[in-house]
Amino acid sequence: MRIGVQIRKFAALLSVLILLVSYAISPAYAANASENTSGQATTYVQISSESAPVKQAETNQLVGELTKETILKAIKLENNHVYIQWGTGLAYLDDADVQNAVLSESPTSYTYEEKTQFSYVLAKEKAPIHTQNGKLIGYLMPDQPYPVFQELDDAFEIIIGNQLGYITKAPFVSVIDTNHQTAVDADTEETKTTNAAPENVSETSQTEVKTKQPETNTTNIPETNTTAVNKSEGANQTGARAAIASTAETPSSQFTASTKYFRVTDEQTAIYDNSTGQLVQVGTLEKGQEFPRIKDYGNWHQIQFGTKYAYVWKGATVPSTGNSPMKTGSNAGGSTVFTATIDLPVYDNSTGSLIHIATIKKGQTYPVIRQFGENWYEVLISGRIGYVHKNGVQIAFKPTDRYFRVTVDQLAVYDNSTGKLVQVGTLEKGQEFPRIKDYGNWHQIQFGKGVAYVWKGSTEPSSGSSIRNANSAAPTGITFTTLVDVSVYDNSSGALVPFASIKKGVSYPVVKELGNWYGVGVSGRIGYVHKSAVKIPFKSTDRYFEVLEDRLPVYDNSTGKLIVVAYLEKGQIFPRLRDYGNWHEIKYGKGVAYVWKASTRPPFSVQLKNENKGLQPIDKYFLAKSDTPVYEDPNNTKTQFAIIKQGESYPIIREENNSVVIDIGGRIGYVWKEAIQIGPIIRYTTYNLTLDDMLNIQMQKNPQTDLYRNSPSYVHSSYVKVDKPGTFPTVGTVTATTLNVREGTSTSHWIVGTLKAGDIVQVIRQVGDWYEIKFGPWKNAKPEDVKAYLDPSRFSRDSKEYFQFLVLSESAGVPLNELNDKILAGKGILAGKGQAFIEAGQKYHINEIYLISHALLETGNGTSQLANGVLVSEVDGKPVEPKVVYNMYGLNAKDSCPIRCGSEYAYKKGWFTPEAAIIGGAEDIANRYINNPTYKQDTLYKMRWNPANPGVHQYATDIGWAVKQVSNISSLYALLDRYTLIFDVPVYK
Repeated sequence: MRIGVQIRKFAALLSVLILLVSYAISPAYAANASENTSGQATTYVQISSESAPVKQAETNQLVGELTKETILKAIKLENNHVYIQWGTGLAYLDDADVQNAVLSESPTSYTYEEKTQFSYVLAKEKAPIHTQNGKLIGYLMPDQPYPVFQELDDAFEIIIGNQLGYITKAPFVSVIDTNHQTAVDADTEETKTTNAAPENVSETSQTEVKTKQPETNTTNIPETNTTAVNKSEGANQTGARAAIASTAETPSSQFTASTKYFRVTDEQTAIYDNSTGQLVQVGTLEKGQEFPRIKDYGNWHQIQFGTKYAYVWKGATVPSTGNSPMKTGSNAGGSTVFTATIDLPVYDNSTGSLIHIATIKKGQTYPVIRQFGENWYEVLISGRIGYVHKNGVQIAFKPTDRYFRVTVDQLAVYDNSTGKLVQVGTLEKGQEFPRIKDYGNWHQIQFGKGVAYVWKGSTEPSSGSSIRNANSAAPTGITFTTLVDVSVYDNSSGALVPFASIKKGVSYPVVKELGNWYGVGVSGRIGYVHKSAVKIPFKSTDRYFEVLEDRLPVYDNSTGKLIVVAYLEKGQIFPRLRDYGNWHEIKYGKGVAYVWKASTRPPFSVQLKNENKGLQPIDKYFLAKSDTPVYEDPNNTKTQFAIIKQGESYPIIREENNSVVIDIGGRIGYVWKEAIQIGPIIRYTTYNLTLDDMLNIQMQKNPQTDLYRNSPSYVHSSYVKVDKPGTFPTVGTVTATTLNVREGTSTSHWIVGTLKAGDIVQVIRQVGDWYEIKFGPWKNAKPEDVKAYLDPSRFSRDSKEYFQFLVLSESAGVPLNELNDKILAGKGILAGKGQAFIEAGQKYHINEIYLISHALLETGNGTSQLANGVLVSEVDGKPVEPKVVYNMYGLNAKDSCPIRCGSEYAYKKGWFTPEAAIIGGAEDIANRYINNPTYKQDTLYKMRWNPANPGVHQYATDIGWAVKQVSNISSLYALLDRYTLIFDVPVYK
């Protein structure tokens, strides 16, 4: 009896030693860790994530977690990993979970080097690790033995990341004391026993296994007991089994060396690979299924797994006869292998139905016996023939494979000629292609004039047998550019079948031309793209062009500047007068204009019904009051082909009943008289002061301008001390109390601004007694320039600048459908909100187009965060009921706190819907200027100059402010067909 106890104690010690060996590192690795620990003691990192996983360096196994702000010594940084001391070896963290630690001095660094023998702490559940003062720094994962630096009364002191940590003694924590050869539970001193380790076995496998079996040394497979085992924990459970002893009779005792089959009794029983010296789960067997085994291996079954041995825990099985329906085999597979992209089910079909018998873990590489039908691969697993679906695997390529088949939708094709991967096309799922060569994780293929690359993981090897359109044609010299993502079609079957695409904007060589199609070579196959989807370069002899963009601008260049005067419609074809570099020169009115060539292409067919054959305009013009459509036929509004821009005067060929006839771009067109005869309502308000009186008042308010931003500015050299006299440019310091900055080098020149003592200036050069300096862009405006903006008579009624006199306190009368369809369409959250703007205008007497212009500007066309809703739970620092608010005009969105201030203001106003923000915000806008009871500044001109009370309550100091604001408003009116313009023009005595 005493002898039996001693044997059990020896077995317990042996199990502990086996467990420790399974987690140990090689002597070379340990030496390296020690060397790094002592050699790089100056680098410390701090955990920045809430929880940072720690993985063992050799096996990548999760062994611990560290918490935020924990500081550790870094041993090395490699491959996006930060390595730290872990036990007597190394573990790593992802560099995304750490940041550099900023320390006033390096903390004391601890190592295990002075100890030669260790006790190990082992937890049955996740064990917290604390600092000496009780701060949580991380966790030790279950069943991970960790060396003890020192055992204290209530805790185990360990070294982690070269810092001290403490694991509190608890019932679920055990200590493995190798010095006393016992396994001692932390809350008792009772000695446990375990089953004997398996004997060394050298018997060879009877299956065709191509790799060596695991070392038969008992340290490679830890001996375990037969207590309840959680299979989902994989290799980590082996430590738990080694630490728990049982004298109960185990199911494994029912097996003999001659037992050939076993039946699985537990759900998803783990299959372990041991070829690395560590137990790594590689798959599972299904409950109730029978399998042949290679041999008995202590408490394990040795089974076939691919071309390797693997192991199944005997306690999760019972002996069986092998009489279940199954197909067995010995051929594990050939040179074709796959990698499981999911936890891959293996099915038996020996009964005519698919029965799930096993699973191959995601990431496992496995040999294929053969392909079975279109969608299955046949494999051998634990001696049984099974089938896996193609959707769950990735087949490995051999360098000699010539073809591949695409297994995903729209497989990207990448160009790498710039050193960066740029997508240039796609290949269709199910299509086969030849490849030029194997390129690591990529296929190199022919694409365009060169090569491109396809991700190998989205393909599988194939024979190329389905390819009927192999390309042998050489490029013709023609190159097109794709206008859209264009499909490439195979027509070898007599039907158009898309097999690839070329991305928008890619230049591609043509190998043949076939009617309305271009033939191209893509990855060794010839295909066809429709000419309508591409464009080719112009030749100087080309007479026509086709427009490719909506509202393609037509530019006048008669003033030396490019000014948009009209638009051409997408899809329309026009004759050109000549090729003009990057431009087409076309007929416009009585002169010429220019169209950007890159926005057009040579048409592949020309059928113009209305090309002008010689009609000339008479000396009569019309004025386009808005962007005016031009039609092929005055009775058919669907044939619009051009637009005359608002404000343009245009010559007439002849008048008809309801329209006028013109020539634009070499084509005869019709413009409705109704569209060009609508005129504005103009009011005049007389003020009791002269224009010069108005000017004198404004000059006292220091008006500013950026008109002189590019003009030189000067200061007298006597009042600037330069850093490097005689060397320019240089830096100078103003020495005068107030120093005038002038536009020229004499005191008679205009003062554009002032500087004060101590101001630093950039001195460009010296001109006599003066320095030219950098100054601006805002400068004091000259009286003549102020007067130019003040004088209403200088602004033509036909100019967009005239909109500064637009009355903003009256409705524009725009129909709802025009607001929604022509202005607000595609404007983010503002789309479809025309009714809210109409209601806001009616309620607060404000022009709806002005409101929309204001909202579009402040919300970035309806995309800003404030416009799309902000959740507010605190206002002025006090909690409020959380609600989403909206702010459509950026009201109170201060530069220092735009989102917080703007959203809290909206909360106070009760703007809890987009409509409420549009209508409620209009009140604020109206009250500040437009309908202010005191000032009533309801035009942009009045906001800037306030002629009723000049010099008071003026919106800006910029003399050009009112003119600069009209661009957005006028462009919105240009989008509309029906509206009423009301102007209020000042008249001075």
